[in-house]
Amino acid sequence: MTHRDTNSLLDIMRREWAGDTYGVYARLRAGGPIHWDPLLRSWIVLGHREIVDLSRDNRLSGARISEFYEQLPAASKSDMKPLAEALSDMMLFNEPPRHERLRGMMKPVLTPRFVRQMRPAIQGIATALLNRLADAGEMDVIADYARPLSRDVIALLAGVPADARHLLDDWRGLLHEFFTQSTAEHGRIESLRAVFQQGLAQRRAGADGDLLEQLMAARKAGAAFTDDEIIANLLLLIDAGQATTTHLIGNAVLALMAHPDQADLLRDQPELLPGAVHEFLRYDSSVQFTTRIALADLEYGGHRIRRGDSVTLVLGAGNRDPRHYSDPDSLLVTRRAGDHLSFGHGIHYCLGAALSLVEIEAAIGTLLARTRQWRLLDENPPWLDSINFRFLTALPISFSPAAGRATELQEVTRDG
Repeated sequence: MTHRDTNSLLDIMRREWAGDTYGVYARLRAGGPIHWDPLLRSWIVLGHREIVDLSRDNRLSGARISEFYEQLPAASKSDMKPLAEALSDMMLFNEPPRHERLRGMMKPVLTPRFVRQMRPAIQGIATALLNRLADAGEMDVIADYARPLSRDVIALLAGVPADARHLLDDWRGLLHEFFTQSTAEHGRIESLRAVFQQGLAQRRAGADGDLLEQLMAARKAGAAFTDDEIIANLLLLIDAGQATTTHLIGNAVLALMAHPDQADLLRDQPELLPGAVHEFLRYDSSVQFTTRIALADLEYGGHRIRRGDSVTLVLGAGNRDPRHYSDPDSLLVTRRAGDHLSFGHGIHYCLGAALSLVEIEAAIGTLLARTRQWRLLDENPPWLDSINFRFLTALPISFSPAAGRATELQEVTRDG
């Protein structure tokens, strides 16, 4: 059997499929929207409807940290134990009833209403970055723009003081460290934990109205959150809200460069941008799948999923499902794509979705307003070597500056 015939999600890592993630999905989907992947040792779910259904099924659990940890070699367990304990306190890896309690801890300051209040600050960060970059005629969209934008927004939200923001530079975080069994970032993670611990101990944060300050107020009012739970979910916010949004911005710019007519349409009709952000997410998400564990035997789609089986929900494949979206491999900024799967579905729907949407809107809108004639400086921009994360490690482009300073984006009120 050749690599091309393995019918495995791992084919994404094969040399002959490099750069053609969505081609792999289409080939796998031709065999059905759900099937067993013998190399990955997991059910893979590729259809939009099937992903939605199984995301809602409470017989599938996202609490998979302990299982992964127990399968580690003995030599790795001692290194990974502190990370495993931190991850186990994150809402992402818990099920009801603890999931609701942890989610409730963060939810009040991640609502669309709260994020709308942050919009001027987010726009100000994007504008300041473009004011420094626009006259240069070239930039690395990732290193020079998307990454510092996401870093500064998260630092503002989480109350990371200015003298500690360097800890967020080139952040890979707990999830990457744990699932790759790496210890390279342990020191930085511990330093950031200490920053949050100090903030908790002093009952203060880096800026008025930030998340840490509000969490302290909630605890004073009687909310039962431990220090470890607060710190773990602040680290989750950084993990989920910084790198993923950075690369959603990068992927959106690359998509617009492949569809210049759509970029021109957004310049001519900026009121389309809020809806277009959902289309960017559908077209090329920075996170491609999420995994669940079956808590009980279940039948679905003619398949018997047994207790303990892994179920991989391939969000990127569902976003290109031709049964759900017409012409799914084209970027169409007028498409109604709000039901994309890039933020997940069900109880684990991304709590930071509203924040990410506003960041991407500000980033892309400001870039479109300030620059023209985007051209790749590397015809094959490099991707992170990963089966799950669609991260461009660099996106160098040249451009022509537009006349004038950056203008504020047209405000679009969205009910949340």
